[in-house]
Amino acid sequence: MARVNSLIVLDARDNIAIALQELPVGMRIEQSDIASALEVQTVIPRGHKIALVDIAKGEAIIKYGERMGHAFAPILRGSHVHTHNVIGDRVSTEPTA
Repeated sequence: MARVNSLIVLDARDNIAIALQELPVGMRIEQSDIASALEVQTVIPRGHKIALVDIAKGEAIIKYGERMGHAFAPILRGSHVHTHNVIGDRVSTEPTA
């Protein structure tokens, strides 16, 4: 039986991965491109990022081997990485009120 990966790790230097499907809390992920089994801590929607390691407040978020932003709160391994805990490095083009 073929094994289907649940995550895409875009670069070996990344500290996040992309979910290929919705990942429920408690799901255990084992695949060759992550160092050790990963247990999902929070629901991760399909296409969203998940932390591969614990990421401290202020630490860089690495995607495609490049810094894309930094954590403004600690992010536990297996947790959702998104706008609620990351500040992007590029200038926002969102209108402000």
